[in-house]
Amino acid sequence: MPDPLRSELSVMVVDPSCYSLPYDCSLCEALTQSCGCRVTLARSEYMSSTWNWPGSFCEWKHFYSLSHQYARRFGGKWWWRHAKGVEHVFNMAQFVKRLRCQPPDIVHFQWLPIPALDSLQVRKIKDFAPAVLTLHNTGTLAHGSVSRWQRSGFRRVFDDFSAVIVHSQFSKRRLLEKKWVSEDRIHVIPHGPLQYYNPEDRCYPQKTAQEQTLLFFGRIEAYKGLEVLIRAFAQLPRDLLNNTRLVIAGAAGFALAPLRKLSKRLQVEGRISWDVRFIREQEIPALFRAASVVVLPYLDIDQSGVLMTAIAFDKAVVASRVGGIAETIQDRVHGLLTEPGNVESLAKALESVLTNTELRHSMENSVRQLRTRELSWESVAQKTFAVYQQVCG
Repeated sequence: MPDPLRSELSVMVVDPSCYSLPYDCSLCEALTQSCGCRVTLARSEYMSSTWNWPGSFCEWKHFYSLSHQYARRFGGKWWWRHAKGVEHVFNMAQFVKRLRCQPPDIVHFQWLPIPALDSLQVRKIKDFAPAVLTLHNTGTLAHGSVSRWQRSGFRRVFDDFSAVIVHSQFSKRRLLEKKWVSEDRIHVIPHGPLQYYNPEDRCYPQKTAQEQTLLFFGRIEAYKGLEVLIRAFAQLPRDLLNNTRLVIAGAAGFALAPLRKLSKRLQVEGRISWDVRFIREQEIPALFRAASVVVLPYLDIDQSGVLMTAIAFDKAVVASRVGGIAETIQDRVHGLLTEPGNVESLAKALESVLTNTELRHSMENSVRQLRTRELSWESVAQKTFAVYQQVCG
C-alpha cells in the first residue's frame, strides 16, 4: 500500500549565506527520504570549513561565487561584506530568473540576508510558486546581531509568504504580538536535533566525577547570559569547583575583557577554559562528547541550535526557562530549567546535576528518547510537508 505522505513535490530550499546549514541539510535529507520530495538546496560555498554531507538531495551553489573566490585568495577586507551585498542583489535576480524557467512546486527560504531588497524578488516568485519562510529567531533584530541593512524592511517581507514556520509556540505568540503575520499563516514545527555533528548515533562512556565539564558553546552574545553563568559557577562548593571545568567555546560578538576580569575577581579563572574563536565543524564532536552538562543561561531566545546539538549527543542540559527551550526541555526530565538571570537558581541547578550522577544519567536517557521520537527529522519533515500541501492547495 503506498505511503500517502510520499510525493514527487519539487522543493527549492534557499539559504544564500549558509546561516543554518546543518539544519538545512537535515531538513532536505528528511524531506527526500521520508516524504519522497525532489529537493534542491540553493546556497553558497561554505567558507567557514570543509563541509561534507553525503545527502541524497541536490545542491546548487548559486550565491557569492565572486566574493568567496576573492576572500579565499586575498582574505576578507573591510569592504568585502559590502561587495558581497552587491553581489547578493544580482544573485537573487538571477536566481528568480532561472526559477521562472523551470518553477519548483515550493520555494522555501530559511533566511533573507537583505530583507528590504529580497522581498522584491519573493514577490516575483509568488507569480509562479508559493513561497514559505522559516523564521528561526523572532528576536534576532532585538539582539543587535544583524546589520542596519538586514533590519531595514524586515516587517514587510512577511506579506509575500504563503506560510511562515517557527519552532515554538513562544515564537508564534511573539509574531502575533508584533502583528507581523496573521495566525492562519503561522505554523509551529519543532527544530530537529543537529545530528550532522554526531552521525554515528551511538552512546559514549559516562564521565567520572574527576572529569566533569560544563560546556558553554556557540557565538558569545550579551543575551546568552555568560556573566550569569560565571557568577553561578563561582558559587559552587569549593570541592565541587575543584573537580569541575567550565569550557567557553565560540567566537565573541563583544569585548570579553570585563568577563575575564570578573572570573579573576571571583577566583575561578583557573577553572575556566576560554576558547574564544570560531569553532570548526570538525572540532564540535569532541567538545560535546567531553561535556558532562551543556549550559544555556540565555536571557532571551526563540530556539537554540546549541540545544539541538546537545540533544544530538544525548546530553543533560541546564538552561534558562525562556522561549522554545522551555517547550523542548522538561524540567527534571531532560535537564534542569532556571529563571533567566537568576544566579542563585543557576548555581543550585549546576550543583544538583553535577553531584547526582544517577539523575544526570536519567536525563541523558530521556534526551535520547526525545531525539528519536518527538524531535526526529522524520516527524519534522512530515509536518513541513503538510505545510507544503496546504499552500499548494
